[in-house]
Amino acid sequence: MIWRHLIRKPRPVSPAPAAQDRPEPPPSTRSPHDERRLAGLMRQRQAILFDIEQGESAASPDNPWAVRIALLGDAIGTVTTDLAADSAVTPGPWHPVPPSPVMIERLEAGDLATVVLDVAGERFAYAEEPDWAERGHQIARPELTCRSGDATPLVPPDTPGELRVPLREHLASSLLVLVTDLRDRSLEGETLPDAITLADLARPCPTCGGWTDWRGTCQACAQRQAAINRLRREESRLFDERNGEIEQRHKLVEGLPLARRRLKDIDTEISRVTGQAPPNSPSPGV
Repeated sequence: MIWRHLIRKPRPVSPAPAAQDRPEPPPSTRSPHDERRLAGLMRQRQAILFDIEQGESAASPDNPWAVRIALLGDAIGTVTTDLAADSAVTPGPWHPVPPSPVMIERLEAGDLATVVLDVAGERFAYAEEPDWAERGHQIARPELTCRSGDATPLVPPDTPGELRVPLREHLASSLLVLVTDLRDRSLEGETLPDAITLADLARPCPTCGGWTDWRGTCQACAQRQAAINRLRREESRLFDERNGEIEQRHKLVEGLPLARRRLKDIDTEISRVTGQAPPNSPSPGV
């Protein structure tokens, strides 16, 4: 462990011999070619020793790869549990709204679109901001913004207290979806819907029973699906990481015999160049 190295007592260091007492190294009798070859062989030997060290570490019972694999397995189990919990469909918020008429008072889809609605006697005006954004070769229309109108009076009086604010926010959001759809239909020359009612902006979701907007999108289901998608991406990432650790450990263990044979060949070649016995090689081990 690291803390053992930190508290380990330093070993006494013997004083260096005086310069005049140091024996002079014998002059090398090897040619420049042999010196360059020897340097390359020593570099190869260091690399092979590192491979052997890694392989022996991977083959040991208590190796870091096994620890990481176990931790990743625990994380995968946690994500799988969360995924099962988030996949369960819980009832969404819903309360009926009356089929009050939604009338289109004004619809202009020119350079700056304008949409004005009368919703159960309440006037809502939407318009585009006067700033076009050019992106590449396409012109992106700005979003419509609500200039006037309040969805609070559209909430039925019998709506439970805890649902009044969520329903008001949903109706305001669904109205924006509606006017955007009306603008796009006008730009494409499509037929506009008729007999729109307030109930069309808050129909029950067939999956969770919560409110859906004008296009049939349920925010509760969309949020649940987004959470599921995030967990699935995380689960896939953890599986890939764990499989990578397993594969790396397997390659290190499988390559250990070959690394030892390569070390033996390198040591033999070094002895030929130096004319000395091969250096001490690590024991075969596992």
